[in-house]
Amino acid sequence: MWPAWPVVPGRGSTYSASKSWVIAFTEGLANGLKGTGVGVHAVCPGFVHTEFHQRAGIDMAAMPSFLWLEVDDVVRESLADIARGKVISIPGVQYKAITTAGRMVPRTLVRAVNNVIGRGRGRT
Repeated sequence: MWPAWPVVPGRGSTYSASKSWVIAFTEGLANGLKGTGVGVHAVCPGFVHTEFHQRAGIDMAAMPSFLWLEVDDVVRESLADIARGKVISIPGVQYKAITTAGRMVPRTLVRAVNNVIGRGRGRT
């Protein structure tokens, strides 16, 4: 799950909405369970080198290499975030930067950029 760019057009809009819900739900649960000894965490890793895309038949050849994370790095960073008490873990410096930038950019600009990036994705 990747909260940095939450307005993915076309078929990605349902994906974006579900991921935004997971983040909001996780934060709500974490607040409600604070002080009980129960921890709730969401890991938002971006693109991770696994067999997921290949098995799903999704061609990821055009994805820039700097966006890919290794599984071991995601696990290590996520566990460190959990140990620090973070509710939302965003592994990878590139995703931390993208997420921070995404929060500072006006939503109208986010939508405009996504309309250009998402052309050809089809309708939801």
